[in-house]
Amino acid sequence: MSAFPFPRRARLGVPTAALWAVLSVGAQAQPLTFARAQALAEQGAPDNLARQAQLASARQALEPASALPDPRLILGIDNLPLEGPDRYSLNRDFMTMRRIGFIQEVPNGDKRQARRQLAEASVLRAEAEQRVMQLEIKRQTAASWLDVHYAERSRELFDELDEQVATLRSTVQALIAGGRAQPGELLRADQAALALQDRRDELERDVALARARLRRWIGDEAERPLAGDAPSLGLAMPPARQRLVRHPELRAAAARVGEASAELAEAVAEKTPDWGVELAYNDRDSRFGDMLMLQFSFDLPLFVGTRQGPRIGAKQQAMAQLEAEQEALLRAHRAALESGLAELEQRRRALARSDDELIPLASTRAELELAAYRAGNGTLTAVIEARRELIEARLRRIEQQRQLSQLGASLHYAYVEGLQ
Repeated sequence: MSAFPFPRRARLGVPTAALWAVLSVGAQAQPLTFARAQALAEQGAPDNLARQAQLASARQALEPASALPDPRLILGIDNLPLEGPDRYSLNRDFMTMRRIGFIQEVPNGDKRQARRQLAEASVLRAEAEQRVMQLEIKRQTAASWLDVHYAERSRELFDELDEQVATLRSTVQALIAGGRAQPGELLRADQAALALQDRRDELERDVALARARLRRWIGDEAERPLAGDAPSLGLAMPPARQRLVRHPELRAAAARVGEASAELAEAVAEKTPDWGVELAYNDRDSRFGDMLMLQFSFDLPLFVGTRQGPRIGAKQQAMAQLEAEQEALLRAHRAALESGLAELEQRRRALARSDDELIPLASTRAELELAAYRAGNGTLTAVIEARRELIEARLRRIEQQRQLSQLGASLHYAYVEGLQ
């Protein structure tokens, strides 16, 4: 239903139709906030859809995992004469019977239980791997959105610099007109402006590349204009250290160990005989009585040393491998968490120095050099050099903000949201 219902027979006038068109265009041009980008990626990223299908498949395989095999139907003829006057006859010889029945194989209980445990561990692994993929999609989308956000901020900085370049050029022209500067200095100012234009082109390239990376996760929605500031994601780190084993990657590793344990249990269960039952009804000629057949069969694991034993040993080694990999992954995450926190603190201090010291000093120097040049006590080279350092300091600050935001997002999705 439309958000602006009209009577069915009412006709839209020109003003109303124009308003409707404006509203439609506005809806289509909805800006891309950080939260909207995350929602779009989580809903439509093919990687997440693939993991959802994997999880659905594992859940579907859970119920039949420990079920008995399907029974087999028996249809046959017993004791059919091949020689003599009754050959190929189905009703003359009292031993000839038409058989119908079934065979049911029954794996031992330990084997069925191990298969059930294997299916349950597969579901746990699929759930953990889907969660890992969700977090990776959110992290990658966050990094791409932040790349676009800060690349566009750098580009906006150059819009301000254009005005400053124009001011510097007019100052040089005024000094040339007053005889206090050489005409060649105007060329030097133009060269500085061209160098800034090269940097602007590089930033345009960075914006396009960042948009392309964002399109990888949210499709054509990546072309929408961005809105909002970079998010401030919480980092409750002390609990994260204590709950690190709940990380989805570690839960997936634990599930793989569970799968290996179930496979080992199934291999051990091969040493216990399976059995089967066969029931058949034997139909004979009406002159003779019908018969019923019931028999049981049992496996005979007589060669454990050369059959079941090596398979058990192989499963034990595979389980030991997965346990070692699980421990290595836990240590890697501990190291990543500690190093990430240390790097986060270092980047915060560097950003604070840029805000409190580097940029104010560079700005003050640029103003002093320009004032000295206007007064005839400085050189244009010093003015351009001071302005270049100010530009680099402001660009460096934006890059520091980008790196700090991306690192914070990575730690948040890995060790805050990832442990919930």
